[in-house]
Amino acid sequence: MEGRNELLIRVYLVFFAFVLLAMIIISKVVKTALVEGEKWKAEGGKNIKLIDIEGERGNIYSEHGNLLATSLPYFDIKVDLLTSSDANFNKHILDLSLKLSQHFGSSPQHWENLLSKTRRDGKRGKNSNARYFSLLNKVTKEQLELLKTFPLFNLGRYKGGLLPERKTMRERPFKNLAERTIGKNRVNATNVGLEGSFNGVLKGGLEQRLMRRLPGDIWLPVQGPSEVVQDRGSDIVTTLDMHIQDIAHDELEQVLHANKAAKGVAIVMDVKTGGIKALVNLRANGKGAYVESYNDAVGTLSEPGSTFKLISSMVMMESGKVDLDTKVSMYGGKKKFYNLTMHDSEHHGTRSGTFKEAFAMSSNVGMGDTAFKIFGKNRDGWKAFYQGLKDLGVTTKTQIEINGERSPFVKDPSERKKDDPNNWSGTTVPWMAHGYELQMSPLQVLNIYNAVANDGKLMKPYLVTEMSKPDGENIKIRPQVLKQSIASPSTIMKAQELLKAVAESGTARGLKVDGLSFAGKTGTTRLEYWKESERKKYNASFAGYFPAENPKYSMIVVVYDPEGRDYYGARVAGPVFKNVMKRLSGYERRQEPRDVEEERKVVYAHYGHKASYKKVLDYMGYPYKSKGRGNWVEMESGDKKIMLNNKRISKSEVPDVRGKGLRDAVYILEALGMGVEVEGFGKVYKQSQKPGQEITNKNIKIYLK
Repeated sequence: MEGRNELLIRVYLVFFAFVLLAMIIISKVVKTALVEGEKWKAEGGKNIKLIDIEGERGNIYSEHGNLLATSLPYFDIKVDLLTSSDANFNKHILDLSLKLSQHFGSSPQHWENLLSKTRRDGKRGKNSNARYFSLLNKVTKEQLELLKTFPLFNLGRYKGGLLPERKTMRERPFKNLAERTIGKNRVNATNVGLEGSFNGVLKGGLEQRLMRRLPGDIWLPVQGPSEVVQDRGSDIVTTLDMHIQDIAHDELEQVLHANKAAKGVAIVMDVKTGGIKALVNLRANGKGAYVESYNDAVGTLSEPGSTFKLISSMVMMESGKVDLDTKVSMYGGKKKFYNLTMHDSEHHGTRSGTFKEAFAMSSNVGMGDTAFKIFGKNRDGWKAFYQGLKDLGVTTKTQIEINGERSPFVKDPSERKKDDPNNWSGTTVPWMAHGYELQMSPLQVLNIYNAVANDGKLMKPYLVTEMSKPDGENIKIRPQVLKQSIASPSTIMKAQELLKAVAESGTARGLKVDGLSFAGKTGTTRLEYWKESERKKYNASFAGYFPAENPKYSMIVVVYDPEGRDYYGARVAGPVFKNVMKRLSGYERRQEPRDVEEERKVVYAHYGHKASYKKVLDYMGYPYKSKGRGNWVEMESGDKKIMLNNKRISKSEVPDVRGKGLRDAVYILEALGMGVEVEGFGKVYKQSQKPGQEITNKNIKIYLK
């Protein structure tokens, strides 16, 4: 009996010991989970964490399928120099160093010393980076596959230590063309352009990757990068035509350089759809070049000046109180309204003429006085004028899908604040009538011109026509009509006649091209006209469409603050419009039939390598005479033979290689120590640095076609 009781006591003691132990464990669990939970989570987070990994970003294409932006994969190569055994490391280090030297530069001794020393220091605790040593950066996929075959690395991740880290970089194949419109995908800043507006469509799906912390605050993926599958973003197709974009960019850039302007804008729009075919924004960068750094076409408001006269004319014609042949006063080009005097660009002496004539000659006084007589004499008239602008769609945004558009600044006469300089006054109507006391963006002005070209139909300007998902689903974006007609059919027809008159007999008559027709309006805006300054500042602009009958494209050009002798819209902005029109109409490719014998005599003057010219001329049987001993000559056609004159190339100035073949252009530029980037095929038609300027930047890009 005593033995039985002793056994029971022992069982009870063991049982109570287990119960006590269980209670202690449970209390510890409860304390850890509930009382100290946040503390231990924080401790765990110091060494293990989940990070978001974004899938590959979608591509951006032009309307013809040209790739405008894409994500190119590359790899940063890390190596765990402590994971391999001493036997494997010592066996393969010499061969590995030799391979690295052959394919990635530096001497084998450099690689051997670097890797061996980092491994030794890591083992001694002197180098925390040995577990995640940065070996190479921005390695291509092909180079990574090659690295995997190198001695030691071919043993696998855990024996060889190779740790490739996959990354992507955004690349724009057309470089600076439409750079601000396509936009930028930035890590630590807001995305801009289409990259920003369509970020939700373009970005890939987010997945989480488990990372562990190594000594030295280095975070290493628990899984290899190749094991992580990421969802790709959708592609978008734009309305941009890179041929038109290139032409508009080239023509605008030349004018900006010639006039030393602060910046410039050029927009080409499809009349029927509102699709943007070209959107150029160039600003001086202070280094002699123009770059796309801000979307002024969409985001910058300014007083439009005389291009606004089309809009105010339509409001006047809609009132029924003025017609094309209505006699209006121009007062010789000078008229006082209350305490302010209005001037035409020149005191022409014309006292009066028809409304159409006043518009064609861009008379500020004629437009201002006519508007004042209809709308400017009382507050009811002011409200009627404002309502007329509102009916045309002038007071609202265009709704283009790209970020950054600001609402037009058009004063409302019903809103009046004490001592506010933006209140309406007796001079507001006449000054608004010729484009002052209000602000619009170039795109907002163009959209009204486009509506006139489109027989009154106001389209929503747009940049994206299609979104293509990775699963093959395509979402089409159709043209959108904002307003079936901005004015009555008769007013639209009269507005078209006004714009034709400007091109045929008015301020834009100097832009006429035989065989081509257009309609448009010049604009010259005085900046800060209320200030007295030594140098007056202006904006030069031209807005219009072509052909005049059945228009295909509308276009606006604005050149901001030109410093040259000319600042008028017809002579600064107008030539950009004219040349783009010519090139898009194929005018420069048209050739008149010529006599065959005459054709043989035509040799275009340009320069190149003397030996090459001699070889070609000998082969073709052309008589020629060579002067000078230099290697470079300028070829000119004489009366009876071709002259090869010695051509001197300055070593301190950027040479003009336009018109040259690729070989000659590259030879000349590289002989001057310049690095050359090439785009296109054929002959050079454009170069990134202006010919004749001092060589300060050793890198130059040439464009061929």
